[in-house]
Amino acid sequence: MTRTPRLLAVVQAAALAAALVSVAAAAPSQAAPPAGAISSNVEFVTNLPEMNTAISLNFIGDTMFVSAVSGIYSYDVSNPRSPKLLGALPHYIWENEDVDVDAARHLLFVSRDPRGFTSPATTAFPYGAVEVYDVSNPAVFKPVSATLLPTGHTTTCVGGCRWTWTGGPATSPLDTHDWGFGRPLYGLDMKDPSHPVQCAHPIDTNRSDGKTSYAHDVQVDSTGVAWVSGDGGIRGYWVTGKHRDPVDGKVKTATGCDPVPYAGGGTVLGRDDTRGGLMHNAWRDMDAKVDGVRGAVLYATEEVTGASSCAGFGKFAIYDLRGSFHGEGWRNIAQTHFRLKPLSTWTPEKQPGSSGCDSAHYFTDRGDQVLAGAYYSQGTRFLDVSNPRHPRQIAYFRPNDASTWAAYWHKGYVFIADNARGIDIIRLTGKAARVGGAARVTAVTAPLLPAGRSLADLGRTKDPVWAWMCGGDPAELPAK
Repeated sequence: MTRTPRLLAVVQAAALAAALVSVAAAAPSQAAPPAGAISSNVEFVTNLPEMNTAISLNFIGDTMFVSAVSGIYSYDVSNPRSPKLLGALPHYIWENEDVDVDAARHLLFVSRDPRGFTSPATTAFPYGAVEVYDVSNPAVFKPVSATLLPTGHTTTCVGGCRWTWTGGPATSPLDTHDWGFGRPLYGLDMKDPSHPVQCAHPIDTNRSDGKTSYAHDVQVDSTGVAWVSGDGGIRGYWVTGKHRDPVDGKVKTATGCDPVPYAGGGTVLGRDDTRGGLMHNAWRDMDAKVDGVRGAVLYATEEVTGASSCAGFGKFAIYDLRGSFHGEGWRNIAQTHFRLKPLSTWTPEKQPGSSGCDSAHYFTDRGDQVLAGAYYSQGTRFLDVSNPRHPRQIAYFRPNDASTWAAYWHKGYVFIADNARGIDIIRLTGKAARVGGAARVTAVTAPLLPAGRSLADLGRTKDPVWAWMCGGDPAELPAK
């Protein structure tokens, strides 16, 4: 790990000085609903216009943390109709596009893109970094550490925040590889967040038909599998526990520095060379079914902006993971060009509430096959994906001045990070507020069936690793 003590001292001193500045609580806006298209089952609650450069949000309890171009902020949202500003740490950030937190240790992570130290964004300071803040007192952002990395853009907790993974499009002198478009992931061991230790090698290399390319962001599902989206596809990894590597058949102990491949692979969408974009983010819903099988449905977005036609903009897509659980997304992909099977795609084009076309961006899952997705100028769209082959829009919120980057569920409300309007807070009403019924119950997933074994063989001989335990990925079992 490369560190620059003088630089880190300056960064931390400036951050601490800013953090100790007293911030007066701002009165929430009681603005009327914005002009635009709002479905009848959406209630506009309020807007925080002072956050008009908001990029991403996260929550620890009823504290909302906002990452904006102008800095990081905290709000008490115990009453969503009247949020109260708690604290602020002003500094230029681009992008920290998916701000993450460690709720157990009250830590907040900021991903510093090499382009994001100066305004306007340039690579004048050609280093990425991960900054860690203690937010046990949410009114004060107390610096814990700052670690230089070869890139930065998104930083995600994996393995319960024992490690972080950072990806980004821009390079720095800390890594001299000639990888072309973007960078793979760089891991940090956060066992001691005051002294993070960089992993010995990059993660998720050779992702695009055998070439190392841009790994954009990571989402961790309810089983702990970390799904990496980026140029050319989406791949999932175990980061804890013992698992048989489907690529080489060996049993390995997975860590955040040495993850074990799980499933996923290439996509036709989200390719820089053919679509001018990338797979942006993904989520596996363990409660979703395809052909009666759980654990095989992967939701994802492709980001393509500035397209010349509606067909060129980034799409929301649903993929079938079946056929990818045996290393197909890693093994010899320069020759096989393995692709995940799409179940469906969706865009706001010609949908109720639309004024045109725009790219898909971040989405979040309510837990009952209802997603809230951001579509830049086309606002926030709510999709019922209970039939993964036929997603359908059930509500929409599209202000005329929308630049919507992400939408987050929190205790029955939806908090929207809009890079022009600030933070909009809305609520679904009527049937849309309860589509899908009961709250999520996390599925229990059996261990993977060892390579070379069949279900018919289980119970006949003792496996050297799994003993007499029955196993098999639920997505690989026959439909009932």
